[in-house]
Amino acid sequence: MSRLHRQAGFTLLEAIVAMVVFSVGALALSGWMASNVIALGRIKALQEREQALASALDLVRRSNPMQQSEGYRQVGDLVVSWNAKLVEPAKPAVSQSGTPGLYAVGLYVMDVRVVRGGSEQQRFQVRQAGWRQVRAAPEP
Repeated sequence: MSRLHRQAGFTLLEAIVAMVVFSVGALALSGWMASNVIALGRIKALQEREQALASALDLVRRSNPMQQSEGYRQVGDLVVSWNAKLVEPAKPAVSQSGTPGLYAVGLYVMDVRVVRGGSEQQRFQVRQAGWRQVRAAPEP
């Protein structure tokens, strides 16, 4: 009976060993969670940067470098500035059937700078067509 009585509870040494094993597991889990939080922060920053780049490209694509060779546009805290340089001089546009078009078209290289919250997010170049109307549309 005394043997059963000694086996009924935990000794202090067994309790300490169990706490150490639990603590090592908890430390490993907290380290894993911390690295996941850091990775999520990096992913969020990358997504914001890609979103800013897509917005900047959309703003630049809507501009006509033949009319405005340099400038900027601001949307919220995002500032997109550009400087366009003529690559191919303006030529009269021609339709698919070979008839003269209404516009003269030139090719530009645009240096684009994207700034958000005072810090530069991205710099890139894009080729963009510039146009101006040179003929009136024919009367029907």
